[in-house]
Amino acid sequence: MNPERTLVLVGATDETVRKAHDLGLSVLLLQHPTKVSEEQNRLAAAVEVVDFTDWSLVEPLVRAWHRSPGFAAALSLTEPGLENAGRINDLYGLGGTGYEVTARIRDKAAMRRYVAEHDPAHAVGARSLRAREDLDAFGAAYGFPFIVKPVDATASIGVQRVRGPQDADRVWDEVVRLSGTRTDRVSSLFVLQDFLMEEYLDGPEFSVESFSFAGRHVIVTITEKFTSDGHFAELGHAVPARLSPADEDAARDAVRGFLDVMGIRDGVCHTEVRLTAKGPRVIEGHNRIAGDAIPELVQSAFGIDLSTLALAHPFGLAGELPDRPTARGGAAVRTLVGTPGTRVESVAGVEEARGAQGVIDVRISARPGDDVRTLKDNWDRLGLIAVSAGDTTAAIRRGAEVIREHLRITLARPDGGTDLARPAEVKRRENLLILHRNPLEPFPFRSWLPEHTGDIVVLGSREKIELAGEKVPDGDLGYTRLEIFDDFDADEVDARALELAAAHGITGVTALHEADMLRAARLRERFGLPGAWYGDVLPFRDKALMKTRAQAAGIEVASWLQPRTAEEARTFAAAEGFPVVFKERQGFNAIGLRILEDEASFEECLTEVYGAGERDDVLLEDFVPGRMCHVDGLVADGRVAMAWPSQYQYDLSSFASDPGPRIDLTLDPDDPITPRLLDLSEQVLAALAPEGSRLRDYAFHMEVFHTPDDRLVLCEIACRPGGAKIREVFGTLFGVHLGEYAVRADAGHELHAAVRQRAESGELPAPRCMAGQMLLMKQPGLVRSLPEEPQEPWLAGFWLYAEEGQVIAPASGSSDFLAAAVGTAPNRTECERRLRELGVWVREHSEIGDAP
Repeated sequence: MNPERTLVLVGATDETVRKAHDLGLSVLLLQHPTKVSEEQNRLAAAVEVVDFTDWSLVEPLVRAWHRSPGFAAALSLTEPGLENAGRINDLYGLGGTGYEVTARIRDKAAMRRYVAEHDPAHAVGARSLRAREDLDAFGAAYGFPFIVKPVDATASIGVQRVRGPQDADRVWDEVVRLSGTRTDRVSSLFVLQDFLMEEYLDGPEFSVESFSFAGRHVIVTITEKFTSDGHFAELGHAVPARLSPADEDAARDAVRGFLDVMGIRDGVCHTEVRLTAKGPRVIEGHNRIAGDAIPELVQSAFGIDLSTLALAHPFGLAGELPDRPTARGGAAVRTLVGTPGTRVESVAGVEEARGAQGVIDVRISARPGDDVRTLKDNWDRLGLIAVSAGDTTAAIRRGAEVIREHLRITLARPDGGTDLARPAEVKRRENLLILHRNPLEPFPFRSWLPEHTGDIVVLGSREKIELAGEKVPDGDLGYTRLEIFDDFDADEVDARALELAAAHGITGVTALHEADMLRAARLRERFGLPGAWYGDVLPFRDKALMKTRAQAAGIEVASWLQPRTAEEARTFAAAEGFPVVFKERQGFNAIGLRILEDEASFEECLTEVYGAGERDDVLLEDFVPGRMCHVDGLVADGRVAMAWPSQYQYDLSSFASDPGPRIDLTLDPDDPITPRLLDLSEQVLAALAPEGSRLRDYAFHMEVFHTPDDRLVLCEIACRPGGAKIREVFGTLFGVHLGEYAVRADAGHELHAAVRQRAESGELPAPRCMAGQMLLMKQPGLVRSLPEEPQEPWLAGFWLYAEEGQVIAPASGSSDFLAAAVGTAPNRTECERRLRELGVWVREHSEIGDAP
């Protein structure tokens, strides 16, 4: 026996021993009495049956082996053997990962302390759990929910979520029950003793399979993990994970940083992470291969056998991996589950399943007579199947097909009937299409959707990006796909949206601009997607239909007509008198809106509007005097959950001629029209989106005239967030961004916690301050100078939409700004003073001259 080709294995499966033997290595195996097999005895050069987790028993055996026959490396690929493999490496200076590094990774409390000390930016709040009172203290310090788990177990054993103070007694009782247990179901090799409390990490979970070569960490793949909110059992895995390039790079960087901090230099690692709103955070690290057949998935998808590589690397029998291996397909694990309270009656179809197309492995843990338990951890599952396919999605689908077609695990119910075990349900992959007729920078879709792991496809408008002073991006900005169009109204955009929706399996469509609301609705209807369809959105876009429904519900609107001819328009004007208002039936941003003061201007407009004949796309309204108010808010499950009124301090249609600051202010809570406007918004929404409408979770923007005789007259309402900086103003009031809310709703993600609470209670919240926006419109010419960003504590945001040296055109719509700001104050009066002074200051410090 050659000592230079001899390996000490601390614990191993038959397969691990076989792979070492096939490499030409002599194996000295330390095996636990409950794990030894005839195959191991046959293949290993020597086997010592011992509790290999006990160093006092292992050390004398290792010393004897070192004297004869000798060995060059010590290794474990199983969790209970890692620490003593590290001790052997340290004892004889063999290289590999030593005890200190292994222990601080394996001990979850030690890992948290070490990261907090050496990489505080990525630390997760954690404390040891010693007494019942610790649960209350941790909840007070870090909030609810939080996690309690053993410091050194695996397979999600003993992990619990503390949802609130009411859970503390239950969780503590379970900790007491588990402490000191050493059962076969948990693992005969682990004693549960110490427990840890951790901050709850919100976001999708992944594992990262890596191999390190002298400190160079190769991320072989990121594994998609399927879980459920109700328990901690893993319901499946898939490689390679379906992630955006930005999320994938972030996860890779985070794991490399973690391995560096922890001191990993060589060998295989399995690191679990969550992609949170603050970026990737490590849940646990393991310097071993993964379980649940993940190594088999990696070998199928990438052709890389991590176990063999781990055995071969210490002996120089394998070359180093490239930095980013390329997948040649996809692979997935689907687990089997049953109905709690049933009993396994029979197991059939295992060999049939093993022979099915694409199947890598079948592992059934269920045995006739077993009780089917409620899912809590991995030991409650009935088995798993690993399959390969052309890509990740196909593999996930194929796994469920094989289970349904071939495996027959019959479960007897207490009532005498039978069920079959089934594939555990996995969350649907959410793929989002965004129609985006807006600048890019104010709409950070990625940060709005931190838990989104599916595709995000964005179709953007070059005109809007450039008008905002942004540079048109060269790449995809971290989205799955970003395509920019010169003409966002062209048929090409609709055709491309259809193509991409089909190609990416789009499950949600969103748009935040008025002009694209019906477009998005058509796409949802075309593909049968959740959310509002064409008929649900039309009352908010067709002003004639909007006013008809409002009037039918007893809501006052201005006198109006949909004049098809010039003569019909003249008849209306003669009856109502001047001024009158001409607008497009589906217009937006006050584009095309005309206030006609006299007959001469009216006739000039008629010549222009009806020059080509009859029209059915315009509206004529009686002019309503008074201030224009607006109510902005959001609806959850068909009910208004948050809303607040504001008042424009300017004429909306004067965007092309208004040189000064345009101020828009929230109304004080004690303003007499505040409750009236809030009530009106609920009435209007009930009329336009009645029970049965698919429009359930959305933001809205309603404009209302407050007349000199104190009437509230509906002007228009939209089922999308308000424009300009209304979204940001609303955020200062309630801490919820209207754009983010609308996008999350359309993407199918969980809504803001505060929104759910308000929707359930039925009470509208009061704002935490007053706020408003200041807008300066563009004026034509060469931008010679612009002000620096003001540093005022009450300023919630400040934006410039031009650059020095740029030649700009005059404002072409009510959203064509030179500058904008959002400010806060205790009351409306003070907010107005601050914003007006700011507007004057910005105008004084902006120089726009004649273009050369």
